[in-house]
Amino acid sequence: MLDGLCLELYRYAVAHPGWTRQGVSEALGYTLRDIDAAMEQLTQRKLLSAHAANPDAYVAISPDVALADLVDADERQVQDLRSRISTKRRELSGLVPLYLEARREVISSASVEVLEDPHLIQRVLIEYGRDVSEQVLMAVPGTGANADFQEENVRKDLDLLKQGVSRRNLYDLSTRDHMPTRKAVKAIAAGGGEFRTLPSVPFRMLIFDRKLAVVARQLTSSDKAAMMIRDANLVNVFIQVFNFTWEFADPFPVEEDSAPPLNGTQQAILAGLAAGYSDEVIARRLDLNVRTCRRHIAWMLETLKADSRFQAGAKARDAGWI
Repeated sequence: MLDGLCLELYRYAVAHPGWTRQGVSEALGYTLRDIDAAMEQLTQRKLLSAHAANPDAYVAISPDVALADLVDADERQVQDLRSRISTKRRELSGLVPLYLEARREVISSASVEVLEDPHLIQRVLIEYGRDVSEQVLMAVPGTGANADFQEENVRKDLDLLKQGVSRRNLYDLSTRDHMPTRKAVKAIAAGGGEFRTLPSVPFRMLIFDRKLAVVARQLTSSDKAAMMIRDANLVNVFIQVFNFTWEFADPFPVEEDSAPPLNGTQQAILAGLAAGYSDEVIARRLDLNVRTCRRHIAWMLETLKADSRFQAGAKARDAGWI
């Protein structure tokens, strides 16, 4: 950023073509040392140039001309870089179909393969999910996916069921209290899908048409790799394990959800907890005594088995209470 002396000198230079150091020093009242320092800054920015007819005199250069002189080389470098990037992008993009085709050949020929890349695993699942024609067996650990993910699953599963593909799904027992999962199970079960639960599902597994078993490796808690098993004997072993477990699993209830065991005031209090309001704010909004409000909160924390107000609000929302 140019300082005040530089701006003052540049203004003087524009108004007095052919000025000299001595002349500007006398006109502006600055020492030659200060003038020289300001001239150096202006010269670096291409805003000053020596006079063509008098080497001791100087002229001011228009800012747009100076800018073009300063950035011309940089702009050429940027254009060259963009050109090189574009060339490399076109070159490597052309290899993508070749890579995918080669991967498909490897995948189809290997009886057991470990895939480390989650994106590649997802592509394989999508391909086999699209081509399945008879049956999908699925074991899913965890408490359940969010509502957006479940909505997409419902659409895909119902499409497969309409095509005559049977679906069996093993879930953790905890998913019975997970509202997005409950809604998805109800919708898919209405289309012919089957669901059962276990106290705990140890690993994620999908089996397509008795031809491919996709099993999570799970060497560590953060391991995202999957084993793609195509050996018919091994696939059959996993099918037998699934079917044996299925017989001991409990049906996933899909009856109509019961109404939440709350009255209107309690539901309003829970909504306030979920929004992060204090006891005083909730009581004031509902025209309640603070002590009464807190009694309701204590009862709901115990009923929901929640350790905090925030957890109570989250659990109540998942259970469909609010």
